[in-house]
Amino acid sequence: MEINHVEVAGAKLKIRIKALLWEWIFISAYLIALLFFTLMFYHFVIGSMPVFSQTQSQWIAFLASILPIIGIFTFWEGKSPYASIGKRKSGLMVRYQHNPIRGSIIRNVLKFLPWQLGHMSTIRGMYYGYESGLTLVLCGLAMSLPVVYILMVVISKDHRHLPDIMAGSIVV
Repeated sequence: MEINHVEVAGAKLKIRIKALLWEWIFISAYLIALLFFTLMFYHFVIGSMPVFSQTQSQWIAFLASILPIIGIFTFWEGKSPYASIGKRKSGLMVRYQHNPIRGSIIRNVLKFLPWQLGHMSTIRGMYYGYESGLTLVLCGLAMSLPVVYILMVVISKDHRHLPDIMAGSIVV
């Protein structure tokens, strides 16, 4: 499906914010359920809170939170109707210039990259201190990328952000 930038100027900002709020609610519900089941597992199965190394903590954060969310959003946005739960509730969809599956993977990996960088910086800071150079760089990227993404959506005429540009997609 080819993107026609004249015909499709992108979704209005207000509607995209509404979709974002629905997605935030979904992700928050997932994380609360994950916390509940994890605490129950630790309490009833293991009997205490285990101690993890920094590497183990990084993998747990990635495999339990980031990877499933990227997978879910990629699945939703990579097949018809090409929309995550928030976009569906707001009447939006993602249009791709080329392969929707490939575009959806690229779009969602980049979209959730700041969250992963935030995990990495926080966990690294817990083990090595928050003033270490790499921790500060990761934290800076985790906080600045969402600002760049939001500014791109607000400022650009077609309301595309970096993940959309890299994936060859547009939200309509």
